[in-house]
Amino acid sequence: MLRLSNIHTYYGNIHAVKGVSIHVNPGEIVALIGGNGAGKSTILRTISGILKPASGTIHFGSDDITSLGPESILRTGIGHVPEGRRLFKGLTVRDNLILGAYSRRDRDRIDDDIDAMERLFPILKKRKGQIAGTLSGGEQQMLAMARAMMARPGVLLLDEPSMGLAPIITAQIYAQIKALNLGEGLSMLLVEQNARLALNLAHRGYVVETGRIVMEGTTGELRESNEIQRAYLGKGYREVWE
Repeated sequence: MLRLSNIHTYYGNIHAVKGVSIHVNPGEIVALIGGNGAGKSTILRTISGILKPASGTIHFGSDDITSLGPESILRTGIGHVPEGRRLFKGLTVRDNLILGAYSRRDRDRIDDDIDAMERLFPILKKRKGQIAGTLSGGEQQMLAMARAMMARPGVLLLDEPSMGLAPIITAQIYAQIKALNLGEGLSMLLVEQNARLALNLAHRGYVVETGRIVMEGTTGELRESNEIQRAYLGKGYREVWE
């Protein structure tokens, strides 16, 4: 469904993504895990057209989207929930949802989809007239996800959805992510620094270090890896190796 082949991306002179090849199948949640600065968010920004790859190709279905801009990529069916949510904080919850559908042509269906998002995230119905910047962190994350869903994407890119949230709120967010995958069949590429969370939710995963994919497999395989347990799951040397 979504395929990256030998992607190289730069920030100025910094070679941030180095020959990355990954894929997301229909109905899959695929996790990208790794430390700060590993290149995970850069991979998502490259897919969504915010950054242009220096080389390599990106395909969505049969379409080569490598050279497309962000608006065109959104229209093809790739949604992006960025790190830090990036809401229109001076506008209401409802206005943010409406703006999430700006690329659509079926204007008569937008109200129906807002109703669907309010059923999925009931707090948004209670807050629909509230200014987005006054919402709690968890509510803002729900709004960011709902806004991205208003474009009716086939693949959703999620960048650090648990960042800055209390554990109980994180659990609620992840329950909604799972519901979108199971109920809507939505494919997702999930960037998450909390490797335990990501590997408990996703079907497959890739480990990113210094811009390269250094390991991949099913999440079960990654959880059983001694290297992953020690580096990302908080297990000590003796616990893993003895």
